[in-house]
Amino acid sequence: MNVIAAPGPVVYPLLAANDERINISFGKEGDADAVFDSTVSLVRRGLRIDKVLVKGLMQIVPSIGNKTAVWRKGSAADVLLRAYLSRSGKKVEIVYVNDQSEIMKLLKSGEVDSAVVSSAFGKGIRFEDLIPEMPGSCGVHINRNEEVILEAYQKGIEAFKRNPDEASNVVISKLPMKMDPSFVKGTMLNSILGIEHVNDYFGFKNAIAPFLKE
Repeated sequence: MNVIAAPGPVVYPLLAANDERINISFGKEGDADAVFDSTVSLVRRGLRIDKVLVKGLMQIVPSIGNKTAVWRKGSAADVLLRAYLSRSGKKVEIVYVNDQSEIMKLLKSGEVDSAVVSSAFGKGIRFEDLIPEMPGSCGVHINRNEEVILEAYQKGIEAFKRNPDEASNVVISKLPMKMDPSFVKGTMLNSILGIEHVNDYFGFKNAIAPFLKE
C-alpha cells in the first residue's frame, strides 16, 4: 500500500515501524491509501483530518513576546501564530527566517524575545493551548487500509518508547534529507504521540482559513 507523507515529525513513527507492507513517498501529489501531514497543511490541501497523531509539536518559547521569530511566511508555524495573534489582539512583530537553525540563534542573541519552534528545542506554550479548536499538530487523511496503516503507526510509537535512539537512527536512514538524530529523538520525546479520532475540526479550519493564502 502507498502512503504520501511530509518528511517531518508526523511520519517518524511510521518510518520507525519499518513495515514492509507500506511504501512511503515524500511529497504532496498522487493517489495514496493515506496522507500524513501537519493539520494546517491537511486543511490547506482540502483533505479531511481523520486522526490526530502528534500534539504539542509547535510551541512558542519562552513565552509570547514583542518580537517573534518564525520559519517562512506561509508555513504552518506562521499560519498558527497569525491566527492566534488575530484572535488575541496582541501586537507582535514577526521576524521571518528561511533557515530554521537561525531561529534559536536570534533568540539567544536577544534579537527577538520569542520564537516559534519545534518541541525538540524545549518546552514552551503549545498552540493547542492558544487555539482551543486546534485538534493537534499533525494528522492523517485515510482513504484505504486504515487498520494496517494505524497498526504500523502504533508500532512506531512503541519503538520510540522502547528505544528512542535506535528508532531515531532508523528514521534518519529513511528520510530524503540529512537530519540530526537528536532532533528526531527530541521531537518524539517532547511531543504527545498517539492515534486520536477527530470528530470535528471545522472550528480549527475557520480559525486558520484567513491566513492560508496570504
